[in-house]
Amino acid sequence: SGELGAAEAPTITHPAIHFLSDSTVVMSEDRPKLEEDVAWLAQYPRAVVILEGHCDQTGRADYNMELGDRRAREIKSFLIERGIAADRIIMVVSFGEERPVDPRETHAALRQNRRVELVLR
Repeated sequence: SGELGAAEAPTITHPAIHFLSDSTVVMSEDRPKLEEDVAWLAQYPRAVVILEGHCDQTGRADYNMELGDRRAREIKSFLIERGIAADRIIMVVSFGEERPVDPRETHAALRQNRRVELVLR
């Protein structure tokens, strides 16, 4: 049959998970998004995830690269704690401050750039 089975999950980027400034703490209003990601991954047991860590442009570039990595690994740990198999998290990468959603230096722009994006496929 030509119908999509549960194993054939679409490749999607879920809403980004945002973080407090200079922190690996997820903003409280984004915690429900993480629960939705766990539910999506449970619904598609053969799907895999790539975690992309990002930072705002304040601070040194090398520090931000490391912070983006710590943020992505924080999400990886959360997913594993919630029962997602570690081998389904196929890549953890940091882009530091190199890929801002919004290049302005307003409070709102900086907040949008402090994120982890989950690419699910």
